[in-house]
Amino acid sequence: MANEMPFQMYGARQVLFMAGVAMHLEQHVRALERAVDDAPNLAFDLSRALIETVCATILKDKGIEPPQGMKSLLATTFQQVKMQAGSDENPNILQEFANVAEGLNVAIQGLTELRHLEGLASHGKDGYKSSSTRLQAEFVARSADAIVNFLYRCHRQFSDLEARHLVYDDYSELNEYIDETHEPVRIFQYELIPSKVLFFTDREAYREQVLEELKTAADESKEQETENS
Repeated sequence: MANEMPFQMYGARQVLFMAGVAMHLEQHVRALERAVDDAPNLAFDLSRALIETVCATILKDKGIEPPQGMKSLLATTFQQVKMQAGSDENPNILQEFANVAEGLNVAIQGLTELRHLEGLASHGKDGYKSSSTRLQAEFVARSADAIVNFLYRCHRQFSDLEARHLVYDDYSELNEYIDETHEPVRIFQYELIPSKVLFFTDREAYREQVLEELKTAADESKEQETENS
């Protein structure tokens, strides 16, 4: 790791930005990024699980209950996620994209087999089994990263669904906190509200604050439950 940059899921992070506040997905992506560097075998489990999570999210967006079993989940997701042709609407292009999508199915099945063989959390393994290398873990994670990015972007690009996206008015307490702790932004004679400046100019930074607020609230709730038990 001395000469390695910390691993990052670029495709999945783009999905996070598009998905709005998806705390479970956010935690999953970060856990996978850490696993590639710190626990390569765990990355095999988390890579496949990330694909399952994104598929289930897509189906939930469409009001469809995700089926049980990886094969059924993938089949249902691929039925719902379509690639549109270009401006000339060439049907041959659509067919070729469909062929590529079939290839993704094969890739996912390959990831599933690798998970069975190398995954840390799947099935019992010999306690002395050697660990996979970081490069192997990165290969698996990068494959999952590309797959979830493709599926989710196809889903969002041609969908009117706005549900579960970040909406400024949904976070009044956070907005008030930002406005109370920061000076208004002044440009010429105009005075701009800090929370709106953050929301409309750096949505990623605003989302990070929302996630931090949700995490804090969840931690406080767990502490309260522990005290009451």
